[in-house]
Amino acid sequence: MPKKKNKQRKPSPRTRVGQNRAHADRDVVGISNHRGDINYFYADAAPQGAASMAAALPPVEAGFTGREEDLERLLAALDPANAEGTAAVSVVGMGGVGKTQLALTAAHQTLGQGWFSQALFLDLRGYTTPVNAHRALQSLLHSLGVEAERIPEDGDARAGLYRATLAARGQEWGGPVLVVADNASTPDQVTPLEPGPGGHRLLATSRERLGGLPARRVDVGVLNDAEAFRVLATDLRLTDPDDERAHDVEGLTQVAKACAGLPLALRIAAGQLKNAPDLEPEPLAHALTQGADRITRFTDHRELGAVFDTSLARLPAEQQDLLTLLGMLPGPDISTTAAAVLAGTDETTVVARLRGLSSSHLLTGSKGRWEMHDLVASYATTLAGPRPASRLTRARRRLLDYYTDHVTAAAQHLQALPGDDPPEAFADREEALGWLDAQRAVLINTAHLAHQTGHIRATIELPLKLREYLDMRRLFRDQNTITRLALETAQRIGDRLNEAAAWNNLGLALYEVRRFDEAIEAHTRARNISQQLGDAHREAGSWGNLGLVLCEMGRCDEAIDAHTRARNISQQLGDAHTEAMAWNNLGLALRETGRCDEAIDAHTHARNTFHLLGDAHGEAVAYAGVGTSLGRIQRWEEATVILEWSVEFFAEQHDQHSHGQACYELGLVHYRSGCPDQAIPLLEQAVELLAATNDPHMHAQARQALDEAAT
Repeated sequence: MPKKKNKQRKPSPRTRVGQNRAHADRDVVGISNHRGDINYFYADAAPQGAASMAAALPPVEAGFTGREEDLERLLAALDPANAEGTAAVSVVGMGGVGKTQLALTAAHQTLGQGWFSQALFLDLRGYTTPVNAHRALQSLLHSLGVEAERIPEDGDARAGLYRATLAARGQEWGGPVLVVADNASTPDQVTPLEPGPGGHRLLATSRERLGGLPARRVDVGVLNDAEAFRVLATDLRLTDPDDERAHDVEGLTQVAKACAGLPLALRIAAGQLKNAPDLEPEPLAHALTQGADRITRFTDHRELGAVFDTSLARLPAEQQDLLTLLGMLPGPDISTTAAAVLAGTDETTVVARLRGLSSSHLLTGSKGRWEMHDLVASYATTLAGPRPASRLTRARRRLLDYYTDHVTAAAQHLQALPGDDPPEAFADREEALGWLDAQRAVLINTAHLAHQTGHIRATIELPLKLREYLDMRRLFRDQNTITRLALETAQRIGDRLNEAAAWNNLGLALYEVRRFDEAIEAHTRARNISQQLGDAHREAGSWGNLGLVLCEMGRCDEAIDAHTRARNISQQLGDAHTEAMAWNNLGLALRETGRCDEAIDAHTHARNTFHLLGDAHGEAVAYAGVGTSLGRIQRWEEATVILEWSVEFFAEQHDQHSHGQACYELGLVHYRSGCPDQAIPLLEQAVELLAATNDPHMHAQARQALDEAAT
């Protein structure tokens, strides 16, 4: 069954060593289930709580206009009657030309016409912090209701599950699904998102032609003068229906020409007019034209550079200052709270500044989070030049410290057991998990920014504290990457304690992607450093994690030795929880060598200790281990009672992987005791559950057992 990393989790098949309540700043120990397959389960990993970049379709910005012909062409391409053998449509055009709003408008209209039952939106951020297809598929699967532990790590398997899930949801929801993938920069980002048969469609937007994507293409250019005038006039009327400047055709047309028909530039210019009721269109157009002659940094968007400069000049000083600070953002967006930290002020003050930038169309905000168009973000990065470097450095340090402190607090909530008193930064575990989900992309980028700028604390602590969360969401690639940043930094500054922690966490991530030889090397390094430092607790954890990998590789005698060492060290330390995990994992290794009576004793010892500690998860995992071991020595009735309880328990916990393994073990007991009719339904259920939880090895064993029972 799935593994259990920390005491508060629901049972997984084994235990690994990581941070526990007695040593919240140290590594993690794992626990193995009765079968020994390591695969974490988190009850909180349901789709509604999942970290996901995919979401329901955002609304169209008010005042969308000027794209009637393009909209007609796009709707024709999306019309199910015109599929012509391709499920993908791409909207292609230069940056700032309004591709996203056109795509959203078309998507909303297709829903209104009943062409699709649902639509999902995904920002691939191809020109800021690109989201690869692997991550995009994970996000889409979360949004389609797939639990985290069911999502395969293999790319082809993940894409296959995505297409199968789309097909199933289409039947449930009464029609095909539209997937909108915004801001793609390469075909590799979107090709795996093609939905397959069933009428589902993929609508992608990009500045590139995405030649590797078989799609109908709708090219979008700049607006002509008449269309651009309508954009400006409509925007002015939205704010003030009586604004006379909306009727100044000549002046607004000059502004439109100065903006070169780019919708982004037009909206920002309209923002300048709305924020300055005394500003007439003609003087603004003149300023923009002069600016365009001066601007060189935006070689492909000279008009945008002029618009940005003139817009910046009209902002109050505190808004100019905030825009400069936002140019240092480590991620695609920022919360109001983090913006206040960055600016060194309170939330009430910073909200007023953020809203000012939003009214100038330099930011967009929703539900307490703020983001910039990537071209605005590029411009903001150029603003720091004349400002004192020390001031910007202090602001960045405040932000990095804020994220590090909150990740640390959130990690303690994720690890907390009954009776623990985690930090008050979050009300409870659910709030901490929700914050991590919302900040996920920002936090990964923050770790990279900290490394690039030499912020040692954030470079080391952020990755190490994020281990628990990244493992929960099965983001092992991110875990691998940022843990190596922490490892390199710890080695460079001679921080042996955190070097050992980084090796341990890296070993756990490598194990999950089945890079066993590298995982053994990592855990061995962690163990050796811990021994040199005299850190017995971390040494015990490293022995335990090393034992799990050895057992998975079939080196069970070495695994027994490793788990015995982990148990003995934990006993000497008086660390009952780590000792219980070591006993349970020792039982697994003993059973694999045929020493089932000793395995039963080990699992029972672990179960009793977990019970005394109030760890129901660990207790259930250990009890299932007892049942499996009893089945191996043909004590059928006792094994049946325990495994029937395990099947029920794991089903109630919505732990599909452990549930599938329990069904498999109980099915084996019935089959081997001469009751194939009772075995077959259980083995069928095991095959189904294990297929859904990305365990090809266990799934193959369950399939083989089912075939044998059915013959």
